[in-house]
Amino acid sequence: MDWLLTLCVIAASVLAAKAFSRTRALKATILALKTSVEILDQRLSRFEDLRASVPEAPLPEAPPDETVGVSAPFPAQMAAPLAPVPAGKGWEEILVENWLVWVGGVALALGGAFLVKLSIDYGLLIPGVRVALGALLGLTLWAGAEWIVWGEPVEARSSNVSQALAAAGAATIFASLYAAYQLYRLLPPALAFPLLALTAAATVLMSLQHGPFVAVLGLAGAFAVPAMVSNEQPSALALFAYLILVGAGSLALLRHRAWWWLAWIALAGSIGWALLWLAMLYDRADVWVVGGYLLGQIGLFAALRRGIPGVPFLEGVIDEPAVRSVVRTAFWAISTAALVLVQVDSNGTVALGCAFLTALSLLAFAYRDSRLDDVVAAAGTLAAALLAFWSLPLPVDQRVGLLHNLPPEEVGRFLTVAMAFGLLLGAGGFAALVRVRRRSRWAALSAAAPPILLALSYWRMAAFGFDPDWTVVALALAAMELAAVCWAAQRRDGEAENELVLAAYAVGVLGCTILAAVFVLENAWLTVALALHLPALAWVEGRLRLPVLRHVALGIAAVVLVRLTLNPEVLRYALSDTLIFNWLLYGYGLPAVAFILATRQFGSRADDLLVKVLEAGSVVFSVLLVTLELWHALRDRPLRFELDNFTLNAVEAIAWLAMAWWLLHLGERRERMVLRWSGAILFAVATVFAVGWQGIFLNPVMPFFGAPVEGWFLLDSLFLAYAIPAMLYAVLGFYRLGPRALWQAAMVLAAGFAFLWVTLEVRHFFQGDRLNQGFTGEVEWYAYSAVWLAFAAAGLGAALRWRSPWLRRASLLGLGLVVGKVFLSDMADLSGALRALSFIGLGAVLVGIGYACRRLQPFQPYPGSTS
Repeated sequence: MDWLLTLCVIAASVLAAKAFSRTRALKATILALKTSVEILDQRLSRFEDLRASVPEAPLPEAPPDETVGVSAPFPAQMAAPLAPVPAGKGWEEILVENWLVWVGGVALALGGAFLVKLSIDYGLLIPGVRVALGALLGLTLWAGAEWIVWGEPVEARSSNVSQALAAAGAATIFASLYAAYQLYRLLPPALAFPLLALTAAATVLMSLQHGPFVAVLGLAGAFAVPAMVSNEQPSALALFAYLILVGAGSLALLRHRAWWWLAWIALAGSIGWALLWLAMLYDRADVWVVGGYLLGQIGLFAALRRGIPGVPFLEGVIDEPAVRSVVRTAFWAISTAALVLVQVDSNGTVALGCAFLTALSLLAFAYRDSRLDDVVAAAGTLAAALLAFWSLPLPVDQRVGLLHNLPPEEVGRFLTVAMAFGLLLGAGGFAALVRVRRRSRWAALSAAAPPILLALSYWRMAAFGFDPDWTVVALALAAMELAAVCWAAQRRDGEAENELVLAAYAVGVLGCTILAAVFVLENAWLTVALALHLPALAWVEGRLRLPVLRHVALGIAAVVLVRLTLNPEVLRYALSDTLIFNWLLYGYGLPAVAFILATRQFGSRADDLLVKVLEAGSVVFSVLLVTLELWHALRDRPLRFELDNFTLNAVEAIAWLAMAWWLLHLGERRERMVLRWSGAILFAVATVFAVGWQGIFLNPVMPFFGAPVEGWFLLDSLFLAYAIPAMLYAVLGFYRLGPRALWQAAMVLAAGFAFLWVTLEVRHFFQGDRLNQGFTGEVEWYAYSAVWLAFAAAGLGAALRWRSPWLRRASLLGLGLVVGKVFLSDMADLSGALRALSFIGLGAVLVGIGYACRRLQPFQPYPGSTS
């Protein structure tokens, strides 16, 4: 057991070092205060000397015109300099009086330990003599500490020397007694326990004279005694009775001396032993003892904060931040221990009663103490955790395969406890509103606890087939919350607390109605019900003007967005064959409408993050509705993305471009940034899809991957894939919607898709459905020149008519392409009449264009032109 002796010495050394630093600061403070008092005494004594030095003589009768002389205000002695302020201690004095003292204390303890080890190694002394000498050494050190304290002045009694000797003496006595019990078996457990406890108590009492660090050693020793002394038949009553006495004494001492930081040791020891017993040594017969102990701890820490009336040194409320932190942490720790007690006791009646009384005690304390009324959250958390972790048996059908599932007795107990806690937290919190200071916290507890406990009960009871009509219960709770809203609205006076009370119950109504929807609906209808709460919530927010409702609406909007956009199960919902009128229409259409209505209502009062999220959500739902309805209408397989469907992809691109144009138009007209950005993003997505997939990869002329053309000439899939997108791009460019780069890109894309369409239509006319097969003849090659020339001439004519510079330039570019083709290709590849017609047609068109340009003067600047 040498390691134990060494450990005790080391612990005493650490505590001594801590005591040194704390004592050094206290002595510096005392010295500064003493110096200030001496200076004040000197000044007062000089004023007394001044009054004594001036003799009191009768004033002579002076003539009316005679001036009275004024003597010097201070005598000569006032010129004497004040006594200098004593300088701080030098490093030699600090070294000798502080560090060397503590090193000496550690050396004494280690020397005693080494003497004991030497006697053991060489068998010099019998065990009883060793223990007696160790205890005598400890008592001698204690006596030395007391002699030094009483031999010093009152202001210097908390010295390092006395603390070092007291700590070393306590460690030595602890080690001697423990060695007598554990190492030599000289003391039975019935005697070792009280001796060690008395040593710890004596150490704590000595700390009143020697300082808080001696109290640390005493408290640590007191809570370590039960672990040091083992018993073959441990008694819960004896242990927790001892712990309650130690806790009460230590908290009384700490409150009397204002050593608040030491309360953490008392908290750790008190609750730590309870959790250790529950984890390792608990028996069902111990439930009364452990439950009473936990309730007693609530009383002790409440007394630490609020005092004990009638006891002079323990009266009054302590409002130190450290005390509030310790008490708050203690109540949370006790709630955790009460939850563990219920678990290890298998939901026994006594344990459940203890948990209920714990919550009730916390509510009572919060009712009396407004500075710590946040502990109501611990009571609510205890109730919710109790239901969430309740050990329920397996449902009957899972155990024996029976079809009929009657609720077992445990289910009845579960629901009884849920109702009891719901009544305590809900009704109790509401009843306290008329008397408490911070009503918002009690209202939050009262409004949130019943729906949360109802949701937990539904979750735990679902497997048992026990259906007490949860929807009716949720609606009944909603009615109660609504009554509370009416009550709070009648007392509304603009005060912040009353506003928060009203907001809490309004959110409670909303939560209960959402729960009712969850209980009765599923799949898409559940999301629709959540979305429909947004316009209703906006209406309530408009009447009550409660900012918290906007935050609640933001959370609901986020849930709806996640469920309808990031939920892969949506694509697996059962879908009927009916076009348009299926679950997609209400699953996405109704949320889109709800978001739009909520946007208008919330946006009429403030343009914040909520409004932007609602706007973005309405856009997302609208786009998804159109896209999924197209998938459902044009595909054989329901709601599966098929990249090889050329016609369907073309229709999707048209729909996206049309919606992008509409969003950009609305964004410009209403000056809404979200709509403008949504339109720009949708434009980019549609363009990447149209250009990359339809224009390149699935282009009918591409080898291997080219899609076949469906439909008749001009009224075919090419018209959908290229002509209509060209028109939409042209409209975007014509109206100049969105950023400059966007509508300029739309102009270029319009020209490109139009050129691609006329070219592929010529190919379709000559080659049929498969454009990537067949030989290009002279007539087809000439037809390209003729169609391109006609197309460019028509574009130039439209540009002259509507005076559009970008269309004029695109047409001139097309003409240049035709000229290059005729001179570089047709001259060599064509023969006979086709070659002649190619040059004649080109020349006639060019001359006509030149004549028209000369008459119309299109190159002169005009209003609305851009370079």
